[in-house]
Amino acid sequence: MSNGFGPAKPASVSAPIQPEPMPDLLTRAFNEAVRPYTNRVEELENEVADLKAWVEQLEAQRREVHAWIDKRGLRPDVPPSIAQQMDASNPHNPTAAASTLNAQLDRKITIVNFDLHRLQDDLNDSLPTPSFSACMLKFLPDISRLAALPSGPKFAFDLLLKLGGNLNSHGGLENGDEEDLRERRSFYARLDEAMVDIVRGRFREEGEGWGVAREIKRIEKTGAYLRNWGVEPYFPQTLDVMREGSGAAGAGVYHGGGTPPAYQ
Repeated sequence: MSNGFGPAKPASVSAPIQPEPMPDLLTRAFNEAVRPYTNRVEELENEVADLKAWVEQLEAQRREVHAWIDKRGLRPDVPPSIAQQMDASNPHNPTAAASTLNAQLDRKITIVNFDLHRLQDDLNDSLPTPSFSACMLKFLPDISRLAALPSGPKFAFDLLLKLGGNLNSHGGLENGDEEDLRERRSFYARLDEAMVDIVRGRFREEGEGWGVAREIKRIEKTGAYLRNWGVEPYFPQTLDVMREGSGAAGAGVYHGGGTPPAYQ
């Protein structure tokens, strides 16, 4: 405080209290206490690194196995668990799985069909229609699997028509056997049921880009040929869905006689 004779003296300020350094003994005790945990963390990190390397090795082996399967055209025959992995194995090219599966299925159907026709030639007689149709119907699960893949409905559509065409070329229609005709109707009905979902999937994927009218005529032409032999209807539900989806509900129906389609 000033007394009038000079400047006041500043009030005394206490110096800050410096914390005392931690004793070395306490630091060593802490480090010793946490050392088992830090060592365990290092061990776990090493184990994780080893596991990552092992997983990478397994993935490389899986790719080799998948390539081996595809090289031999066996993708349609693999168990569902492996099929699911193969169908999702190329995220950078989502349509590759459908294209690959379609090519292998198409080849397998062709081989089975030719084998059946070769057997008919050896026997010099037509195989019973139930036997022939049973061989073709075994492909339905794989075709349904194909239809569920990106770009798969387009391929599945053609493969189902191929199954129908294979039975069309099987022969035996000229006999007019009622049991045979009944089996054919049952076979085409199974294909029709499977085709409805495939057509809807194709509309979802392709929309107006799908030339539906041409496919309708294609089915109607085969149906007209079969009608001459007493086999009808031919893909009736499928045609209804196609006409509804394309706005062609009033389209005319093909009535020509047609010729029997060649098997593939």
